[in-house]
Amino acid sequence: MTPLFPRVQEVENIFHKILASKEACARLRETFNSSLEDFQGSEELNNETFSKVVLDSYSNQDISALLLAICGKSMFDLLRDAYLIPQTFHGKAGENPVLLTSPSGDLLEGKDVSHHTMRRFKTILSQHQPVPRSLVYLADGYDIERYYKHDGSVDQRKTDAVRGILLLYALPDTKKLHLTTAQVYAIIWDTFFSIQKEAPLARVYYGQETGEKNDKDYDEIAILLPTHLFRRQMVEHMEIIDGLVLSCREKMMAEAGNDSLEL
Repeated sequence: MTPLFPRVQEVENIFHKILASKEACARLRETFNSSLEDFQGSEELNNETFSKVVLDSYSNQDISALLLAICGKSMFDLLRDAYLIPQTFHGKAGENPVLLTSPSGDLLEGKDVSHHTMRRFKTILSQHQPVPRSLVYLADGYDIERYYKHDGSVDQRKTDAVRGILLLYALPDTKKLHLTTAQVYAIIWDTFFSIQKEAPLARVYYGQETGEKNDKDYDEIAILLPTHLFRRQMVEHMEIIDGLVLSCREKMMAEAGNDSLEL
């Protein structure tokens, strides 16, 4: 039988980094315990479907399918909820996050944002000096929650919507630089973990070859800072994250043996 959740090899390459961090291991266990407690008493799975899922998971050696049945989270859902891996970025036209403004800071047609939020957003834009090859948007981000339907199939839904300032940065095209997925994710994870320490509630997204300029593809990393940080030194957070991402760019180039950044 085919596993419901195929193994994601490129993410598995960072497991050793998580295991080497006491803080990361503690986050993972705490997230699992919390998810298990919240999931108790759920009636989404009847006894027959639950039993089938557990037995199929055993037969397929599919730990994500088993975890989804017992705590409502797949392996990578737990890692994302514990802020240990970034979410997948699908480009500026993707459904998560959803951009609410243009690169110049103007509200996009059809988007509903309060005058107060737009005023604060414009103020922050005027105070922040963006680094090269970066853009700032107002955006809505979501968690993607997977769940079993009564027939045992898996579906997903958006949960925990967060509105905030999205910092979007171009990164080198790691495929063109011939970096392995293990090398890429090791660098991204170090940057990701540093960003989470600076802003624990930030949502981080990473995508390979999601950007394009002059017919050339490039990778992107995006950081969504919740709007409640408007009241807590938002600009200072943005400046620190700018520095962390610039350092990430340099590490990618150094790892690839290049001394110039072509984006």
